[in-house]
Amino acid sequence: MTNTDHKVKWITRTALCTALVLLAQIIGKLLPAGAVIAGPFSLNQLVTGSLVNLVLILAAASVGLWSGVACGVISSILAALLGMTPVPFIVPAIALGNAVIAVAAWFFFGKSDGTGLRVAGVLVGAGAKCAVLWLTVPAILGMLPNVPPKQVQMLSIMFSWPQFVTALAGGALALAVYPSLRRATGG
Repeated sequence: MTNTDHKVKWITRTALCTALVLLAQIIGKLLPAGAVIAGPFSLNQLVTGSLVNLVLILAAASVGLWSGVACGVISSILAALLGMTPVPFIVPAIALGNAVIAVAAWFFFGKSDGTGLRVAGVLVGAGAKCAVLWLTVPAILGMLPNVPPKQVQMLSIMFSWPQFVTALAGGALALAVYPSLRRATGG
């Protein structure tokens, strides 16, 4: 395969993964807004977050580190431009959280043919993404003068422990899908 063929394949797969992340966000918007699981953690967030994390993990694990990172960053920006982000100023935090889970997936999935290290990668990635968002989102919101305190509180909770849950769910799905995807792509 030539270098040009490799680049075209990388761009195509990264674009497809980015489109899948956006599709997951659109699907999440179609779910009833009032379907609350606990506090501000809703069915919408569970479905959307789990599918987004699934795609980010698979992009990094099967296409490569920079594909997963690019997918996470580009989809965060596009989601804000399409009005799918509650407060556009938190996009850098979301993009960073997405990049962190992609890095963990790439590192741990690429180091092992077995599930042990991949499971560790899902756990580390979920914990790291949760920590990044739990720390950065409230910090960013605290600097914004016109965000009502109730919205700050709600978003701070949404970007805390629910992120760990959705990252674990997406990771579990990725663990189930990855072996077949790897065989199908010859990886």
